[in-house]
Amino acid sequence: MLSKRDIRAFMLYEFKREGSEDLENEERERPETVIDNDELREAVEANPRATVRSLAEDLNVSTETIFRHLKEIEKTKKLDKWVPHELNDYQKMCRFEFCFSLILRNKNDPFLSRLITCDEKWILYDNRKRTGQWLDKNEAPKHFSKPKLTPKKVMTLQKLNELGYETLPHPAYSPDLAPTDFHFFKHFDNFLTEKIFRNDEDIKTAFEAFIESRTPDFYANGINKLVSR
Repeated sequence: MLSKRDIRAFMLYEFKREGSEDLENEERERPETVIDNDELREAVEANPRATVRSLAEDLNVSTETIFRHLKEIEKTKKLDKWVPHELNDYQKMCRFEFCFSLILRNKNDPFLSRLITCDEKWILYDNRKRTGQWLDKNEAPKHFSKPKLTPKKVMTLQKLNELGYETLPHPAYSPDLAPTDFHFFKHFDNFLTEKIFRNDEDIKTAFEAFIESRTPDFYANGINKLVSR
């Protein structure tokens, strides 16, 4: 025969067990968290660089919910692109005149084999991360103008003149006409992808390794492309 204490303990056990089962059933039957797609779209378009975590915090939902709804509204993350500075009419005219005169000069006196091109480039210690934007599936990444000419570049040109080098005219804000930009740096960026550097010496070693890995034809091809651009 059960004592009152045994009966009380048994009833308490049954109550807890049934409560636990009810809770589990409730969790299984609970619908997935949803958010208003228009609200998510508005948040993403207001800040295309927002992270999934920050969107989840702002909308008070899980990151899994954000991922699911970003897919529903066909938003994908694409990397930023640098483009030349937007040219005004005067700069466009100068660009045409410079290019036309250099094409004529190269026809009369080929100089591409004597051309030296140079530029400067930032090299990051950690090349694994790049800024991205949430965009529509078929939408191209937004473009950002490159920085303007710095005093350091002006000093470099002055030094070249002092050494007796002729500096050819180059239209303003036209990296698409600079072999270092449209050819050399493009391949160098691919070479740096996913690399992590501890110090300046590591960066120097990587740069020298890239230079040594390229044949003379690599540099000649980049310069010769100028005529067709």
